[in-house]
Order: sequence, then C-alpha cells, then structure tokens
Amino acid sequence: MGNKIYVGIDLGTTNTLVSYYKKEKNTMLKFLGSGNVLPSVIYLDPDTKEITVGADAYRKGSLCPENRITSAKTYMGRNKVYELPVNDGEPVTMTPTEVGAEVLKTVKKRIIKKLKLEEDDEICAVITVPAAFSGMQKEETKRAAELAGITCLGLRPEPVAAAIASVGDIENSMVFVVDIGGGTYDTAVVSFDENLNPEIVSQEGDRSLGGDDFDRIIYNYLLQKVGDDIGADLSDEKSSEMSRETYLTITGTLRDRAREAKEELSRSNEYTMICQDLCVIEGYNNDEPVTLRYKITRDKFNSLAKEIYDKIEKRLDMSVREFQKAGHNINEITHLVLVGGSCYIPAVIELCERKVGVRSTMQCDKTTAVAEGAGIIADSWTTVGEKIGGLVAQSMGVSVAGGKLSKIITKNTAYPCENTEIYTTTYDNQERVKISVYFASPDKEHCENISEHEYYGYFILDDIQKAKKGEPQIAVKFSFDSSEQLTVTAKDLHTGSTKSLKVSRNALDDDVSSCRPMAIDLLIDVSGSMRGTPLLQAKNACMKMVDEIVDLSIHKMGITAFSDNTFDVCSVTGNKNLLHNGINNMIAYGGTSMMKGIEGSYRKLIEAEEPEKIIFLMTDGAPNTGDRSEAVAKRIREESNVKVAVIFIGSKGNRGYEIARNVALANIIDGENPLFYTAEDMSALGELFREVYADITKTF
Repeated sequence: MGNKIYVGIDLGTTNTLVSYYKKEKNTMLKFLGSGNVLPSVIYLDPDTKEITVGADAYRKGSLCPENRITSAKTYMGRNKVYELPVNDGEPVTMTPTEVGAEVLKTVKKRIIKKLKLEEDDEICAVITVPAAFSGMQKEETKRAAELAGITCLGLRPEPVAAAIASVGDIENSMVFVVDIGGGTYDTAVVSFDENLNPEIVSQEGDRSLGGDDFDRIIYNYLLQKVGDDIGADLSDEKSSEMSRETYLTITGTLRDRAREAKEELSRSNEYTMICQDLCVIEGYNNDEPVTLRYKITRDKFNSLAKEIYDKIEKRLDMSVREFQKAGHNINEITHLVLVGGSCYIPAVIELCERKVGVRSTMQCDKTTAVAEGAGIIADSWTTVGEKIGGLVAQSMGVSVAGGKLSKIITKNTAYPCENTEIYTTTYDNQERVKISVYFASPDKEHCENISEHEYYGYFILDDIQKAKKGEPQIAVKFSFDSSEQLTVTAKDLHTGSTKSLKVSRNALDDDVSSCRPMAIDLLIDVSGSMRGTPLLQAKNACMKMVDEIVDLSIHKMGITAFSDNTFDVCSVTGNKNLLHNGINNMIAYGGTSMMKGIEGSYRKLIEAEEPEKIIFLMTDGAPNTGDRSEAVAKRIREESNVKVAVIFIGSKGNRGYEIARNVALANIIDGENPLFYTAEDMSALGELFREVYADITKTF
C-alpha cells in the first residue's frame, strides 16, 4: 500500500486549481502553459477522437468551437448531454460529469508527475463546490472524482474554503465571503474563535449567476455590432445564410473576445477588440478577408451589465437577511473577502463593499483562495478538516399525499444533523409504502408543490401494519453527515419493519430507482362507436395495464373516460381494486369530445404528487366538429410538462388518424419523437399499452 497524498481541488466552472502542502507550506500546483490554473475546458479532435484538456483545448476550440466544451460544471447533475462531431462516424457524447472527470484526470496526471508519486500512492482530495449546489450536483462531483481515480475525502463549500484561506492568524473574526465564479454566485459568513476554529453562520447562493453571464452580454453586443456591419443576421446559423464553417468561426471568435473584454475591462477603462482576417464573406469587402475592430469602454460594459448588477444586489440583500436571521447584525462583520473572477470587476467590488459596509480585504488572491482553503482543510483532514461541516444548502424531505413536499431537514440547518418525521398510509390494508426523496429547488423553499422540486430517488418499505388508512405509523429519519452523505431510514413502529440506505445517485441498490415515479391517466374514448366488443376489449387492455404492466408500488394510475362529456372513472391511485371497479363501470355512448377529455385528465394529473405525469389517450375515431385537442395538448405540455401518448385504433384512412397524430405532434418539445401509436384492431390495445409504457419508462 502506497502513501496518501492530500490535496485541495477547486473544480471551477472556468478554471480548476489545486493546492497541496510542501515543507509545511501551502503550494499551488503549476500547469504547463497556464500557470497555477487549468482551464476547465476540453476539446475533442474530430479525426483522432483524442481529448485535450486546459489551455490547449481552449486554443484548439477557437478554430472548431463545436468540439470544445466550456462551463460544463454549470450543468452538472442536470439532464444535459454534449454531442461532439467527428469525421466519418457518429458524434461522441459526453455528460457534464464526464467532462469534469476528464479535467480531474489531467489534474491527477500533473500531481503524479510534479510530486513524483508511485503507482500505488493514493491521491486524496477535498473538493470545493458552490454553496448552492444541489445534492445531485454534489453526487456528480464525487462521481467525477471517482471516474478520474481520485479519492474524494469530502466536499466543502467554496466560500468557506476561501474564508479559511483568507483569515490567516486573525482570531475572533466574522468574515463575509462573496464568491462569484464562472457559473455560480455564493456567499457565506464564517466566524473564527480565539483558536481560529471556523463556524459557518449563514450561507446563500445562486446556481445560475456568474461570470458566464457577463461574457454573454458582451458576446450578444458584439454579435449585433458585427452583424450590422457585415449585413448579416447572426442570431443563428440559418438566418446568417453563411456556410457552417464561416458562421462557427465568427461566433467562436466573438465568444473568446467577449471573455477577453470582460477581463480587460476589470483592469482598464476600455478594450479594443481586433479580429484580424476573421473570415471571407462573398460579396463583402471585395471578397477580401474581413478584419474588424471595436472599442468597448467600461461605462458601456456597465450599462450592458446593469441587469446582472441588479441581480447580484438582490442576492446580496438576501445574503444579509440570512445572516440577520441567524441572530446577527451586519455591524458584526469584520472582514469582507471577495473571490472568483467576477469579483475583479470594479462595479462588483463597489457593490459588495456598499452592501456589507466593509472594505474588501486584499490578504487573499481572488483566483487561488478557494483552492488554498481546500488545501488547508485537506492537510488537516484527520485532525480538524473532517469535522468542518456546513449548512444544508436546500431542504430535504419526502413526497406526501396531495402532491406536496414534506420537509424533514430544512435549509441552513448545521450539519452533521438528523431528524425524524412520522407518516402513514393512504388506503386501507396497504402492504408497502414508497419513500420518495426530494430536495427543495433553489428559491422555491416555500413552495409545497412536489413537481417544483428535485427528485432524487425512492425505496420501498415492505411488511407494514395492515390496517385502515391513517393508522400505521411510519417513522422516516434523515441523517446528513459531515461528508454530506444522506442516509434515509424508514421504520414501521408497529411491525418493526425497517429499511435504511445511503442515498446516492451513482450507487443505487436494487431497491432504489432512478426512474422518476409517474402518474398515468388512461384517457379512454367511450363514444358510441366503442359499444359492444370494442369496449370489452378496451376494458381487458386496461385490466392488463393495471395487473401486469404498471408497477403500482412505484407509479400510480387513474382512469378518465370521454364521450360528449368527461367522466372521472377512477382517481390517481395505487389501489388495484379501485382501478378494477372503475374499469368495469365504463359504458359507451354519445359523441367524441376529445378536447374535454384531455382537459379533464390534465386537471386530475396536476394534483398528483408524482413528478412525471402522462396521459395515455386511446381513441378510435375523429372528435366532434370544432374540437381543439391539438391546442390543448400543446398548452398542457408548455404549462406543466404533462405528456400525452396517443393511441389510435383504426385505419390510416380514417379522419381521426391524422387528428390523433397531430395531437401527439402538438405535445412534443425540443425535437422529441411524438408518442403516437396505432393498430387496426382493438384487440392489440393491451400490447400497445405495454409498448407505450416501455417507451415512457426509458424516457423518465
């Protein structure tokens, strides 16, 4: 077994930095060609598929921006996949987590070379994350480290690490930290006692506010200026009427220049952008290479950035209020520490100093402070660092009846911590309960609607007390330790049945699902054409859906019927008996008001607690004249993301076929495939239900 090497890593949106102790001195790791920062950028060579990381990746990507990924940290823990084109083959796909892993692999290689490590030496890292990072984002950060072969000792909030690096030997201090990096805004107030032991007093953050926003407003300004000068609409490739290569060259160059402008205007009163031989545009400048020059003043930059400054000011007000809620007065602040690239901007410095009422300290480097603090924590891990906790960034809880979030651990609770709440069953003789874990979404802490919050996973507790609904008592305990590991335990207080597991997005056991629970409403056409055998076959298919296809311990179902009117056949439930009774009671008569049916099903689903909601619409003909089902299907997807899978039974020559297909098409967004299925005969409905269900569970 080799040695353990302790390092601190600031895995940043824009840059990644590493610190370690050498001869009892905190030292920054140097990267070839970029000093003590490694740009968090990767580039995929379209010919060799070789991945380059860092400054070289940034430079190569200037000529081929489609193959360069920047700011991946912003999307970590979200459903985003990058597609990098390659020559003579399918695009290479990568998740933000995999991008982070590539950056960390480069870090690991550099540490091994710089410190002359042996193959069996273990690199142990404290990795910093934004204070506002969600549980999912933190899990994905740990996963990136795992993929890179680095042992993650623990995650620590970036502003807290910065405070530890900046305090030096200043005892009995109250440090207000503002950290505005490439993609995130964070604040924390940290107090230090006479022994310099840190305690987090308050913290606040925004996952979508940072330096990238400043880059974007300059880029949009330059895009408009260049477009006006060359007579082209550069808002998108199609509108530009340029070749793909020319368009990407222009936009890629302007993105790089926008970043340079922001950095230069943080130091100087003006910036002159020069794009030498940018491109050749047919019919412009005598078909000679285009060279453009623009001057941007700091005043112009500030006017462009006004909305961003306003947002930062509102966030600072929130940060001050959180500090005051903790029982403190703003006059207690002894030091203001500014870190992150955007805190070099003079207007940001002035704004922070005005709001906090203290001049910012110059004791720490805005760029390296977070990494230095992480290095200090890592070096003292076995004695002090491991014990440094923090404040819970977002409330955690479970979904309960009525589609609401029931909080068990609340935001800004100091961790390590634990808490227990008692819950019960929702129907008589219930045999098992589903514990669905959620994290409250940023800025929606006071919202009860479960669909507004971040689903994390679930598990099933079996062998619970069989009794009338409301009688069993299920104790659910959330434990959150210093490494930010959440453990959930559920126990039936009558039977003693207990289940406990560590909640993890990347190491789910057989009883935990990453498939989000669904509320499915079967919307069945019971117009006159369904009389007799067709309705009987439809009922059999619905029974098959209930008994064989849908796992009702995870998902829930309801049934709605429509003819001239809409009928709530069965509310959304996990109770098979209620569903069976509803199916048996369906009768066929009248016309086909599909629009009313979709509206009725939608109103039912939006009350369901499950995060994913879908209508299984089955029809065998055309709706009534004047029916506006397409518009309704489009609206409900845009308003609440309710999906509609449409099943048409009949021939393609039937007028209803095209209408049903158009309803499915109207319900899609962002290039999705329409959920449209068809068969000639009603006897195939059961297998169509199975096919739709399989497709949907792959999606969720």
